[in-house]
Amino acid sequence: MESSKLKALNIAGESKDPVKSLWRNVLIVALEDAMGKGFRCYGMSDRNYYNSARAYFTEPNADFKAVCTFAGFDHEYVRMKATNYFRKEQDGRVKR
Repeated sequence: MESSKLKALNIAGESKDPVKSLWRNVLIVALEDAMGKGFRCYGMSDRNYYNSARAYFTEPNADFKAVCTFAGFDHEYVRMKATNYFRKEQDGRVKR
């Protein structure tokens, strides 16, 4: 018997995976933190928090690799893109 529940589809026509969606949102929030948007950390200077958030993307660590894997992304590719973006932003080549 076929399920009567509707399945959500992404733009590529694939079934959405709620677990991947959750981990992708974890990456989005981490990226917003690294860009200085959203959450403010009280008790830590903004500069230290900002640098810590960027280090999550730019310095190899097991947590980042696991989150990217759960999100269905290649951690090395995400790290490269984030590092390039941060470098361009630092050089003034990116407008926010």
